[in-house]
Amino acid sequence: MKNKALEDVLDWLNHEINTINKEINTRNETVESLQTLVDDLKEFDKNEDYKIKYENLLSENEKEKERLVKLHNHYKNIEIEYNNLLNKVKGWEGWFYSNKDIFDRLFSSAPPVALSESEENLTRPTSKSKKIKKKNKKK
Repeated sequence: MKNKALEDVLDWLNHEINTINKEINTRNETVESLQTLVDDLKEFDKNEDYKIKYENLLSENEKEKERLVKLHNHYKNIEIEYNNLLNKVKGWEGWFYSNKDIFDRLFSSAPPVALSESEENLTRPTSKSKKIKKKNKKK
């Protein structure tokens, strides 16, 4: 009977040892898989510097976009002003060339100014300049 009881205790202890060994193996596998995961995540720590650099570049990019928008708006304003001034200058040139004969007669001591072909195309007499010429002829 003692042998039977001892065998039962021995069987029970062997069973407990096997169960504990299985649990240890399972935990070792879990530890190994977690260690592998930690090693993989350490690779991402190296990328943390790039994340900071990326955020800095995004911030600089936004500032540059704002600067370019302001610059573009300034360009548009200057272009509008340029076109307005160009139209005024063309108007004055047109007026001057339409009244060129009057100026030539007025300042007859100076030789007449020769017009280039492009200037002549710009200065076709307007109805207003024709009226002025008619008034001058009547006087």
